[in-house]
Amino acid sequence: MKRERLLNIEGSVNFRELGGYQTQDGRTIKWQKLLRSGDLSRLTDKDIQKLSDYGVHYDIDLRSPSEASWLKDRLPEKTIYRSYPVYPIAKNDHSDLPQLTDATSNIDYSHPYALMILNSQSQLAFRTLFQDMLKNDQPNQSLLFHCAAGKDRTGVAGFLILTALGVDYETIKQDYILTNIVYSTFDQDTLRKRLQNDKAESFVNQMNAAFQVQGDTLNVANQAIMDNYGSYGKYFVQAMDLSEHDLTDLRKIYLE
Repeated sequence: MKRERLLNIEGSVNFRELGGYQTQDGRTIKWQKLLRSGDLSRLTDKDIQKLSDYGVHYDIDLRSPSEASWLKDRLPEKTIYRSYPVYPIAKNDHSDLPQLTDATSNIDYSHPYALMILNSQSQLAFRTLFQDMLKNDQPNQSLLFHCAAGKDRTGVAGFLILTALGVDYETIKQDYILTNIVYSTFDQDTLRKRLQNDKAESFVNQMNAAFQVQGDTLNVANQAIMDNYGSYGKYFVQAMDLSEHDLTDLRKIYLE
């Protein structure tokens, strides 16, 4: 598949590339390394072959085990599937996350995006996702993360990943709001083409203005980090258990 922001995967929704985004130090995220999407239960055989050709090595499912059992992902045979539920799950539910030993049930979350940043279950899910990102260090291998719509849980995951890689917040917010543009556009082929041309940034900025209220939702996650940790650096060290060496390795793997 050619390099494009919105990928032509017929059986999925909101299937997008994170390649091509620039970092604050002038580097660029590699193509075919990081993918985000919504539901994967309706992939066609043609879609599955496309993902195999694209080198999808990890599929990180951020949904609850119940959601995942109702709508099971369809994947290439060699893709490694991981269940990393972001929201707290029932005691009898099982996932691929290690046992949670430091639950913080006493925190009062005023917003689901604050919960995803501060809750122990959510932090464990994202922390384990970063560990798989560090393992995804071979060429021609990509890591895909998704939830049901590819909006909230996937949006916060994308925010953390892009931040760790050094992308500026305004660019991250544009990528987050792009979900609304995808869902408001019936002609996906035309949208895909508009996101490819030289004026794509101007088009996205214009469309994003219409969804500014939704974009402000991501500000809640951003502010939760600042209010509780003081900086991204402290959040990655304390909540994500990422050392400076880990962050350097992530940037070696995903940037060029």
